[in-house]
Amino acid sequence: MSKRVSLLIGFVVVLSLLLAACAPVAPQAPSVEAPAEAAATEAPAEEAAAPAGEIPALEDGKLTIAWIPKALNNPVFEIGRVGAEKKAEELTAQGPYPVEIVYVASVASDIAEQARVVEDTIARGVDAIGISCNDPTGCIDPIQKALDAGIEVMTWDSDSPDSGRFTYLGVDNYEGGKAAADLLVRAMGEEGKVALLTGVPGAFNLEERIRGFKDGVAAYPGIEIVTTVACNDDINLGVQVVEETMQAHPDLNGWFFVGLWPLFAEKGSMPLWEDAALNGELRTVAFDTLPVELEYLKEGYLDGLVGQKYWGWGYDTVQMIYDKIVNGKQFESFTNSGMDIVTENNVDAMAEAWETQDFTKELPPPFPE
Repeated sequence: MSKRVSLLIGFVVVLSLLLAACAPVAPQAPSVEAPAEAAATEAPAEEAAAPAGEIPALEDGKLTIAWIPKALNNPVFEIGRVGAEKKAEELTAQGPYPVEIVYVASVASDIAEQARVVEDTIARGVDAIGISCNDPTGCIDPIQKALDAGIEVMTWDSDSPDSGRFTYLGVDNYEGGKAAADLLVRAMGEEGKVALLTGVPGAFNLEERIRGFKDGVAAYPGIEIVTTVACNDDINLGVQVVEETMQAHPDLNGWFFVGLWPLFAEKGSMPLWEDAALNGELRTVAFDTLPVELEYLKEGYLDGLVGQKYWGWGYDTVQMIYDKIVNGKQFESFTNSGMDIVTENNVDAMAEAWETQDFTKELPPPFPE
């Protein structure tokens, strides 16, 4: 596992550098499927044979799951991909069915292209789909087409509640937004001007975080949200809009990064934000607790993080789909993955979890008791 994680971290760094050198990707980009070797290894034929007539969906004796993130140009999804492949390997070794992961998505976040990706997986004849939806409404039709074709569908990270999916796995994004508001108030105080950075406007998970954050700061009339800017899940655009906002609002006191997009860029990419943060003039809280963010927190650029269970996006999704199809298990409409609150008081423990890939230990409290 450690070699895989090392490769993953290297990939994220390289991808960030490549994206920083390029203009934002235009929408309607063609879908891209992961190399064949990225899918879980199929068990030998004598181990793969499904019991005759036991599960009609598995006519080929194999469980094929399409794992579809919002886009390929957001490195955070690579962690979930590794989790999905790891669980597929474990289930394949366990038997009786080999499990194959089809990792496919559009290059950039675009609901029209994501709908086409889903239709492609339907045509391919997969047994199940796990998807992070770019838009809750836009995902309804493609998901229902999959259901009509007899394909089980669940969502993770970003939901489409009215689509008919059998469950949504993720953090309670509304509560996560409220937690981010609490972190910012603790760091900034009860007065000040605040800006929000989001990804794709309309994405259900992001909108819920924003709603929770706004409700969280509503109790403080001295806090004014001066603007909300969007980067369409693009690293370069995230850097650009943060710096433009810093120029437009030089008296800004706080930021809520609804996602970590611009933090994947090299340090020095956002000089106005970085200088204000280090000088103590600006406080920033962000969603996600990836290693790059932990370093920013340790160095004083960030004041708090709200984390998701990225590994579980893949690892748990594959297990849940397997249990649904093979074992007939039923799930509630919402499966809460839980969240992590990280501050200077427990950042070292979270960093250790990443280094050891052991996320089973409970973090120390984020604030002194």
